[in-house]
Amino acid sequence: MRNAIASLACVFLLGCLLGCATATGTMLSDDTARISAEGSGPNDRDKVVHDVLAEAARLTAANGYRYFVVLTADDLTRTVTIRYPGRVLHNQPPRTNEAFATYAGRAYATGGSTYMLPDRIEERIHPAMDIIIRMYRVGEIEPAEGVFDATATLVAAPGGP
Repeated sequence: MRNAIASLACVFLLGCLLGCATATGTMLSDDTARISAEGSGPNDRDKVVHDVLAEAARLTAANGYRYFVVLTADDLTRTVTIRYPGRVLHNQPPRTNEAFATYAGRAYATGGSTYMLPDRIEERIHPAMDIIIRMYRVGEIEPAEGVFDATATLVAAPGGP
């Protein structure tokens, strides 16, 4: 019983992790990187921005730099349209000549008409962001507005040092 509960908890946590926004970083040169993130729903926009900056800070610190500057930021949010087909409704005529449960082996009365409800259309928004950063060591750039300190960003991020 304990193993079953533990495995269900693991599956639930894995599902939560897969549904959350995650960021990935790619080094373009020694001091330049591209970071991308995508969310799963319209409420993930703030999480996407947070994850992109946290990944930029992690990548900056991992490569021995202290500061980074965002060179470009692209909003790659997309809208996905999903169409659900309408439901079919069967209109059966009343059984006036037959008693209840004596339909002579027929599942439905013969005749009648069929109606189809209209399709349901749903739009889903998937926020996404792509940034390019340049990283600097201590002394290469003066801290100012628009210059992010990787150690401060990592400390502010959940799960940071």
